[in-house]
Amino acid sequence: MKFSIEYTGKTEQRLLTYNLVEFSFDIEPTIQFVDFDIVVNKLNLTVVDQHKIIQVWGFCGLSHSIKSNYEVPKYEKGLLKIITDFKPGLSYRLASEELPIYVNLKTGWICIGDPLKIGTAVEFINNCVAVIDDDKEFVSLWLKPHILPASKTLEDL
Repeated sequence: MKFSIEYTGKTEQRLLTYNLVEFSFDIEPTIQFVDFDIVVNKLNLTVVDQHKIIQVWGFCGLSHSIKSNYEVPKYEKGLLKIITDFKPGLSYRLASEELPIYVNLKTGWICIGDPLKIGTAVEFINNCVAVIDDDKEFVSLWLKPHILPASKTLEDL
């Protein structure tokens, strides 16, 4: 699966939230019309016209997450697009295995994937940053929900 980044100086203006009861991310406002979804672990990246990824939503349990002090890489605002063509109306898994999840309780950033691998980073939705390597492959997804569950709550998960 190949991705591209287009720096525009703008992001999708949406609010990323995390629901502790449902162990899930959601985005407001939600877009109902979807061409297809890319699934990262159990999290959906919604793709619409011209292959743009415009929302993140779905289950993301943090009980097996790894506490870390990793920092979100430097990024610019823009578009995240998928280059690969897929049939509309379906979901496609990014990887056959679950990717690790890292949580930085001090900064509130959650990383799905490899936080140390270098690539090009783009903030494509407010507080949603994707890192793509030189081969146009997915490296990591960094999410900072509006409110991260309290560190005590995360320690109990």
